[in-house]
Amino acid sequence: MTDGLIIKGISGTYTVLVDGVSYACNVGGIFRYRKTPPLVGDKVQITITDKKTATLNKIKPRENELRRPPAANIEQVIITVATTQPDFNAGLLDRFLCLIEHENIPVLICINKADLQVNQHDPLTFEDYKRAGYDVVYTDAMDGAGLDELRIKMAGKVNLFAGPSGVGKSSIINALMPGINLETGELSTKIGRGKHTTRHTEIFPLGETPEAGYCFDTPGFTSLDIEHIQKNELASLFREFSPFINDCKFNDCLHVHEALCAVKEQIGKTIHPARYESYVKLATS
Repeated sequence: MTDGLIIKGISGTYTVLVDGVSYACNVGGIFRYRKTPPLVGDKVQITITDKKTATLNKIKPRENELRRPPAANIEQVIITVATTQPDFNAGLLDRFLCLIEHENIPVLICINKADLQVNQHDPLTFEDYKRAGYDVVYTDAMDGAGLDELRIKMAGKVNLFAGPSGVGKSSIINALMPGINLETGELSTKIGRGKHTTRHTEIFPLGETPEAGYCFDTPGFTSLDIEHIQKNELASLFREFSPFINDCKFNDCLHVHEALCAVKEQIGKTIHPARYESYVKLATS
């Protein structure tokens, strides 16, 4: 058997990369029986049947995985949002951050369309996320601003772009890797959200060797299911809450209605009120 990496999956057919050569792989019934479908990013073992095809025999243990977008063995998630067009949604960004923190995957926040002015009525700024402990990079896929900094932060890692439709993920990847030519789309003027242009998850090499790293492209979406995260886990997923969650009077404090709550004492100090409001919405929904 030969080691490889799943770089694309469409309708049950998986493309596996082995030493720069791609093979279309059939999936054995054992994976369907065990209800463990392969994911893009899986490290696998295959049996090559000819120059273009192979059979997938084994999925190696995963370091981590996401189900939406579907991907495995991610070393950095680049959550991409836009200043506007579509409008910045802090609540959605916070849900993304909770999901990625829950999976214990390093995260980078990418602010695209940085030349456009953010909605001044939004109480939460991108600099507030920096103060909360997140790495933030500003880009403009159209004129190339910030892309050199982004390349440095992506170097040598398996990177996954995630975020709502229309924020420019595919445009950024096209700018980072000329020749990829991913399909891009315009903002829907009727609904004010991005149109879905990426329809499947795919991974692209950032260079000619594995050491250069890889980059996922994933379908965009505007809602995010985090129902599998327990309510008592949420506070630890807000980085700026973590230093205080063990200082509350009650061990089972949810930091919402309880008295003598160390987290609530930090609102307006080390915890931005809008971030706390976002937490409360998640904790009480």
